[in-house]
Amino acid sequence: MFAAAPEAQATPGEEAHVVVSLKVRDMNKLKALGQAVNERGNSRYHRFLTPTAFLSEFAPTEAQVQKVVAYMRKNGFVNIRVSKNRLLISADGTAGTVKTAFNTPLVHFRKGNRTVFANSAPAEVPEALGGTVLSVLGLQNVTRAHTMAVRGPRTLARAMATGTETGHYPTEWPGLYGATSLPTASNTTIGIITVGGASQATQDLNQFTQANNLATVNVSAEQTGDPNGNYSDDQEGQGEWDLDSQDIVGAAGGAVNQLIFYEADANASGNTGLTQAFNQAVTDNTAKVINVSLGWCETDAQADGTVAAEDQIFAAAVAQGQTFSVSSGDEGAYECNNRGYPDGSTYSISWPASSPNVISVGGTTLFTSGSDWANETVWNEGLDSNGKLWASTGGISQVEPLPSWQSSLAVSPTPTGRAVPDISFDAAQGSGALVYNYGQIQQIGGTSLASPIFVGLWARLESAHSNALGFPAASIYSGVQSTPSLVHDVTSGNNGYQGYGYNAGKGWDYPTGWGSFVMSNLASYVNGHSFGQ
Repeated sequence: MFAAAPEAQATPGEEAHVVVSLKVRDMNKLKALGQAVNERGNSRYHRFLTPTAFLSEFAPTEAQVQKVVAYMRKNGFVNIRVSKNRLLISADGTAGTVKTAFNTPLVHFRKGNRTVFANSAPAEVPEALGGTVLSVLGLQNVTRAHTMAVRGPRTLARAMATGTETGHYPTEWPGLYGATSLPTASNTTIGIITVGGASQATQDLNQFTQANNLATVNVSAEQTGDPNGNYSDDQEGQGEWDLDSQDIVGAAGGAVNQLIFYEADANASGNTGLTQAFNQAVTDNTAKVINVSLGWCETDAQADGTVAAEDQIFAAAVAQGQTFSVSSGDEGAYECNNRGYPDGSTYSISWPASSPNVISVGGTTLFTSGSDWANETVWNEGLDSNGKLWASTGGISQVEPLPSWQSSLAVSPTPTGRAVPDISFDAAQGSGALVYNYGQIQQIGGTSLASPIFVGLWARLESAHSNALGFPAASIYSGVQSTPSLVHDVTSGNNGYQGYGYNAGKGWDYPTGWGSFVMSNLASYVNGHSFGQ
């Protein structure tokens, strides 16, 4: 529910589209399984959950689902669709059916230059369904997920004492991050979450591979929401999907087994399209690594029930041995309050990067010496002309608890919740990626670049280990703490403004996590230690 002065209550006949999230049977057991399958010596080690086993052990029962479906149909909802894993039920209705079924009106009000809607009271269901229904999504369009890319002109190389800041072609990432000795990711399937279609991004990816004498990538697209939804190409969004796909393939050594665009319905209510896209990637269990270069204010995601719904989905992914990599954000320490000037010491972070069931990837400014890595600092480009800060998002979650693998972090302030990011890679526009967009080279940065770099590099390790590596969060923390040479430690910079924000320092820090991987060292370490395997 979002507090605001309403202009008017929605008329009963206004269209409404909802997604009802159902509870897994035992969330604690699912989380425990996610830990067990990634823990060497455990009897469940490497015995990843399958979608079939999820249905039998964790999904709501068919009887529970049918009770919810019957209730929704009785109250006027139509086009009711149940996801394969029975976690989500989507339906079309009206403001009147929403009020009748969930005991909350929808109201319109102004936010900036937009007229938006939201529920004016928490959604409710009958007591008989209370043990089954987790949250009702789609009751607001006040806050929407946004991409994490910063676009600009192609910049001239800038020589500094620490090295040269310049744009990079995606094929340069393996050399810069020490991955040239690793096999390509040719055995690993990778997913990319998009909003709308990616037809142009696929054409641009083909141009990229042709220009670099690489084999054409096996690409498919899956529409994950309403069959009659909007999956057309959004011109603004194509730059994001270009950044994702070309940098993943470049970092992966020029080859992946398959690249799947999981396309969210661009017309879905609120952020329900993304929830359905995440769920489809997990239900399919085809992509071993999934890139998410999108996010939004985590407290808003908590308020409308998205955090609870999606954390179940990400927990299932961990138990299945899948890894979601999520851009931490481009708002510095101010994801929720960075429109206009940043809000002093009131810090906030982004969802879904704050989930403990994903790898959160922050941003650096990369400096090079010739074709070699020279240095990295916290990515912080200061304020733009609208007063928006562009910097690596990092901080402490207000909605997610501190995971066990972060309990020994020696950082100030001591985290009281999930701390982000976990790691970081290049994100500055000045050292950003040179990618094809509608056939022309653009230079793009943001943590929307950092996450795809990690995805491509991690997929190479997956291919080298027959896709047997599981979710690596706990291993990243224990591994870097025992062997600091696994990373380039970022010790310079800040992700705030005018003395606010968090400073980088030795070891883990809020702007950049552990820093960026030295992939040759990580590969050697993985060969000899328990690391996500």
